[in-house]
Amino acid sequence: MFSFSKFIFPILLLLVACQTPKTINTDEIIHKAVQVSGFDTPIFSINFDFREYHYELIRRPSFYSYSRLTTRNGVEVKDIMTSNDPLKRYLDDVSTQLSDSIQRVYSNSLNAVMYFFQLPKPLQDAAVIKEINGSIIVNDKSYWSIKVTFQKDGGGEDFQDEYRYWINQETYEVDFLAYNYQTDGGGTRFRKAINRREIDGFLFQDYENYKPSKKFEPLDSLPVLFEQGYLKQVSLIRNKNIRVVK
Repeated sequence: MFSFSKFIFPILLLLVACQTPKTINTDEIIHKAVQVSGFDTPIFSINFDFREYHYELIRRPSFYSYSRLTTRNGVEVKDIMTSNDPLKRYLDDVSTQLSDSIQRVYSNSLNAVMYFFQLPKPLQDAAVIKEINGSIIVNDKSYWSIKVTFQKDGGGEDFQDEYRYWINQETYEVDFLAYNYQTDGGGTRFRKAINRREIDGFLFQDYENYKPSKKFEPLDSLPVLFEQGYLKQVSLIRNKNIRVVK
């Protein structure tokens, strides 16, 4: 006698197997995203311009150097910090003394620019606490939602801030990100990646910067609010004249 159940059961198993999504953990997603960005390169330096400053980023295994340069009233102003030394300021190549509070302000400003410029590389830092926060569809594309918080030890002065990164499940590119912050009265921002380009093996992108009507809108709600047109664009984040040296 023909057994319908014997015939159909293996087919059902095959269909279920094909429809079961491949499991992947947060570290694997971030690792792949860093590879796609090119920032897994162990030794390089990158120069670029952002607003009124010229920046230089140098990376070696277990070492980094961040610096920025501008001219004010005919005086060359240079800030430099490394993985070994705190920020120092030079005026026409002469070291100048900074108070602890001013040094923190300059250090946080320089570090913030370099943090966003190197994304997603900083998500591999030891102080980062990251987890998959589910999946979401934005503009008909599938994304992993990555929740990021920071340990107090090594997380910097803004360790209490919280971030979201929406990583494209096909390309592993960071198309959107959001964060809340407490400094200067606090707030929430949502960024959309634009002007993505490849330069000498690295993937760089600029951002449209948005804010919600509520100061501390839940981060997970921001992609929906963005699609519905409820976020207000407040600035453009553009990095210019990028030059890579390996």
